[in-house]
Amino acid sequence: MTAYPLPTGQQITGALSVKFGQQLRTGRWVEQPAAKYECLLCETTEHARGAEAVTRFTQTIRTTHRATCPGHPAQGAQAA
Repeated sequence: MTAYPLPTGQQITGALSVKFGQQLRTGRWVEQPAAKYECLLCETTEHARGAEAVTRFTQTIRTTHRATCPGHPAQGAQAA
């Protein structure tokens, strides 16, 4: 699959989904938060689970994946 084109000429190259989980008033997690990033360029899926891991993951996934994505147009320039 390739990037999804938009009418403005831009492209959607990935999708980030987050499940917020469920925490009791006692602080105990019934269901842990989870996040998933799907790259449309290289067809890679990356995951994170747990409150702290999901927070870090959502803040950095766009830049960290772009730096290593073999399908990203700027990857060739970065590797050179």
